[in-house]
Amino acid sequence: MLCTAESSFAQNVTVSGSVEDEFLGTALGDVHLSLHESDSTMIKDSLYCTSYMDRHGNLTAYQYQTSFAPQENRTYFIRAVKGGYGDVWMPFTVTDKGKNLNLPAIKMRRMLEKALDEVVVKATKVKMFYKGDTLVYDATAFKMPQGSMLDALIRQMPGVTMNDAGEIFVNGRKVDELMLNSRSFFKGNRKVMLENLPYYTVKDIKVYDRQSDMSRALGYDVGGKSYVMDVNLKQEYNRGYIANVEGALGTKDRWLARAFLLGFTDHWRFTLLGNLNNVNESRHIGESGNWTPATMPKNMLTTRSVAGEIDYHGKDGIVKNTLTASYTSTTDVCESRSRYEQFLEGVTPVSQTESFNSSGNRRWEVRDEFMLTKPFYLRVTPEFNYSKTNNRFNSMFDQWTDTLTASQRTRGFGEGKAWNGNIEASGVFNIGKNQKYLNLYVKAEHTGNDFESAQRYNTTQYVNNQQTVQHNADDISNRTTSGLASADFNMKLFKGVDMKLGERLFLYNTETHDYLYHPDTLVLASQIDALSAVTDFNNSYDSRTNVTENMVSISFSGKGQYKSMPNSPLTIEYQRWSVGVNVPIRHESLDYQRGALDTLARQNTLFVNASASFRDVSDDGKLDFRAHASFNQRGAMLSDRITYRDDSQPLIIKLGNPDLKGFITSNFGMDFYNKKGKNQQQWHAGASADFYHRQTAQSVSYNAETGVYTYKPVNVRGAYMLKAKFDISRAIDRNRYWMWQTNADATLNHNVDYAMLTGMTESEKNVVNTLTLHDGAYIQYNKGALNVRATGDIRWRHSEGRMYDFDKLDAFDFQYGLSARYTIPVLNTTISIDGNMYSRRGYSSGELNSDDFVMNASISQPLFKGKLIARVEAFDLLHQLSSTRYEVNAQGHTETWYRSLPHYVMVHLVYHWNKDMNRLKHIH
Repeated sequence: MLCTAESSFAQNVTVSGSVEDEFLGTALGDVHLSLHESDSTMIKDSLYCTSYMDRHGNLTAYQYQTSFAPQENRTYFIRAVKGGYGDVWMPFTVTDKGKNLNLPAIKMRRMLEKALDEVVVKATKVKMFYKGDTLVYDATAFKMPQGSMLDALIRQMPGVTMNDAGEIFVNGRKVDELMLNSRSFFKGNRKVMLENLPYYTVKDIKVYDRQSDMSRALGYDVGGKSYVMDVNLKQEYNRGYIANVEGALGTKDRWLARAFLLGFTDHWRFTLLGNLNNVNESRHIGESGNWTPATMPKNMLTTRSVAGEIDYHGKDGIVKNTLTASYTSTTDVCESRSRYEQFLEGVTPVSQTESFNSSGNRRWEVRDEFMLTKPFYLRVTPEFNYSKTNNRFNSMFDQWTDTLTASQRTRGFGEGKAWNGNIEASGVFNIGKNQKYLNLYVKAEHTGNDFESAQRYNTTQYVNNQQTVQHNADDISNRTTSGLASADFNMKLFKGVDMKLGERLFLYNTETHDYLYHPDTLVLASQIDALSAVTDFNNSYDSRTNVTENMVSISFSGKGQYKSMPNSPLTIEYQRWSVGVNVPIRHESLDYQRGALDTLARQNTLFVNASASFRDVSDDGKLDFRAHASFNQRGAMLSDRITYRDDSQPLIIKLGNPDLKGFITSNFGMDFYNKKGKNQQQWHAGASADFYHRQTAQSVSYNAETGVYTYKPVNVRGAYMLKAKFDISRAIDRNRYWMWQTNADATLNHNVDYAMLTGMTESEKNVVNTLTLHDGAYIQYNKGALNVRATGDIRWRHSEGRMYDFDKLDAFDFQYGLSARYTIPVLNTTISIDGNMYSRRGYSSGELNSDDFVMNASISQPLFKGKLIARVEAFDLLHQLSSTRYEVNAQGHTETWYRSLPHYVMVHLVYHWNKDMNRLKHIH
């Protein structure tokens, strides 16, 4: 079988050889052979092999052959792997690109085995180990209930955490991409694979820094590597198809139906999936341990979607193409209550809002990616999407200080459509020798959206006992066209130092039409006959923005290397240091017309931005230190610098600021990874600092008599955020049944803003320091069919302000609980249960200071040899769970409650099947 290959601009060389038993000197068959770079990067996963038999069926020779385009005078490796034998790495060097190579026989040595009389030894599979710079998780070592998907497996892997958005972290480092058999999957949409790929199909999961396709095409490393998690399927699932169908019904009118089909041939991969549900929940009982009020879904979401992907990899990976299409329809219902307390000296305005919002969205999307790696690197990606939206909402707002100041009741609806089309292309060309190359990139994009909305405001101001009713109808349209072209020239400056020169041109044009009308009833603008008679010209505008930006850049970098294993001939190369500077020169113009205001504003900026990084890896690759720093500047938004007044909403006024300046920020960070511990111990520590030397904030002026807020963008200085984190995981016992893990972090947010009372001559500078300390930990016992995990999590937020009447704020969230999963032998019945206590203290809203005990349970039974899974799930048996959010900044603090998915019981039926095409083997 031929697999994906690295390509270059040199001509192909054919490499051949044979495999023998070192002791017997006889042919050795059924050996897996692969081709690798000198740093162990895989070029070909499986080499073409031929078995020769005599007339009695005995193996007489086992020979391999492969063709690839090498770099001259560069060392490569053939790797041979066979069960019961030690791995062999055979080096060879291509000195003449016009000559084929016949290598000496690969000699494989059988591993020593000792028989122990009257002693039964049962091996414990190692769940994780390092192979060079690759962290490998053996999926077969994890005992998961039948019917489990990939996400359940990943949550059990030591050192791995995963949030509800599907973001994966390994030892504190975020995974850039989740891949399937070393190939991208569904545009990087992790949830598709996580929720649909059965765990039993997975052989192992590898985590490593992946060389880019561009680097593979050039034949040497260029740019940075991406940190990937590579899911590798078992051999029997690499050719054929896998399919799942699931249906479920529950109480509270809950329902779910979904299907998944994944098919493989030697060069093609087909994926088709459909999903219909009103559950909005992907966590699993007894597995995730993260059923916290803060992470509960904040809405009632109904989803109807279908998507498909066709992926083609040609011979030797020279041509690749991926076509993806999808349709998604959602209905989203959100109900919330929010309490906001503003920080002002001498007075503390408090507001409370209750809102209900229902929205719908339909989206169509199609995308194609074509890639060519020979005779040069070329990537072309066209994409188009179209969506239609609608929404209905109503809210109740009350504002008070010592007494009730203002109230507002709002209801409305809206509808709109949006579309986007873009195409991007990149090409890379070697220029002579010595690793010089030119990288070209172009992108063109057009976006349009149209939106109409209608609102009815019923406002009462109690100081002057005034009540008003106002109807708004908004008509908003936007058209944006942009283009980007860049060129980078890369070369080796001298030994160990690379240089990169870059040039980028960016063009941008956008036209906006935003008009407000005041009809006498709740109606959309398109339904009004005489628009001019009800137009609010002071709150309506037309604008046209043009941007031209030219950026030049230069950077230098150096490389380091380390051994994959102490006595291994393989070395791993990495970027040891880099420094770079970029200079964006930007010209902006804004033609703006609003009521009597008709102006043409311009802004020209030139900035110097810089970045640097350093990395040092120990000789054995077990210790890894990384540091980075950056300094960045950018201009203010030109639309914020227009002198305008927007009072389209009662109780809210928005102003522009012609004196507004741009942003200046700097960032520093460092991380240290240690993989040297015993019992699979690995730990990571990191720290970062973000300094906002100048940024834009919305200054707030509050009128205590009318309850009106006035917002104006202003510059603030001196804000910063400091972060530190530490995470460690380790097996406790020698058999690795017991595992513990902790993830601790601390954040200090020094927030700066401005606020003032109406009538004051200048804004008061508000400074609030919020310290957040958090630690989450678990201890787990996992042996065979039994998994028990005890969890604990605590988060403390302490806020102090510099105002004389600022009351210190202390909010605690803490959780502790237990989850368990057990599969009954013979019956294969799996019972899962988790119970957690969630407690909150220090909230201003008394109803949020509570203790909520949340219990979930499920039971599943495989039928028909595991092809059919029946499962019953019960969520929130005690009816305790809701969703909350707590935020503090320099202007105030907000506490928000959301209605969550109600408790329910659900019955699932899941059917799995697959067909293995690899059983049809031919012996040559």
